Amino acid sequence: MENITNFFSSYKKAAWDKDSATMINLYDDNVLIFDMWDKGLEEWSTIITSWLTTLNEERVNVTFDNIEIQQDENIAFASALIQFQAITPDNKVIRSMKNRISLGFIKKEGAWKVKHQHTSAPIDSNLNAILNL
Repeated sequence: MENITNFFSSYKKAAWDKDSATMINLYDDNVLIFDMWDKGLEEWSTIITSWLTTLNEERVNVTFDNIEIQQDENIAFASALIQFQAITPDNKVIRSMKNRISLGFIKKEGAWKVKHQHTSAPIDSNLNAILNL
């Protein structure tokens, strides 16, 4: 990725196109996916490929809201709300999920890669899931 904003459009397009190779390429070889501490890019690649290849005729529409990016020359941080929608061939949403996402990026050989990713379901102060953000 030439700049951090490319992550959001590339991820969205890769999900829609069921293009696991493009999605996997967004991540550094030594990425840390929070809540998967013992897993590296190889295991993460298997999960992404499995997700995108088991969709059959469905597509995944990914949207990002409230994107915030802070960056320096070789390191960056981004956060956003991310929504996944399963779309039928006749364009009906059959399920959806909204999470928060935090991303740490590093710049290697002139390209930005995700070095750390964490997603979580938003909750309120009473520990109830907030699904309509």
